Amino acid sequence: MPKAVIEDWSQFEAFLADQPLCQWSAKKQREVAAGLHNSHGAQVSPPKNDNADLMAALSSMA
Repeated sequence: MPKAVIEDWSQFEAFLADQPLCQWSAKKQREVAAGLHNSHGAQVSPPKNDNADLMAALSSMA
């Protein structure tokens, strides 16, 4: 069996982690895992905080 082309896998993985496409895909994977994208791949805005609007309305009445 011939010798492997990549002898040091940890060094190769570190090299790949520094590549822009790999960094972008890792970021997208974290965003998808966090629920920031819908099933069509579009970004989903975080849910609106109704409590902040309520507090602003109540404070303006006082």
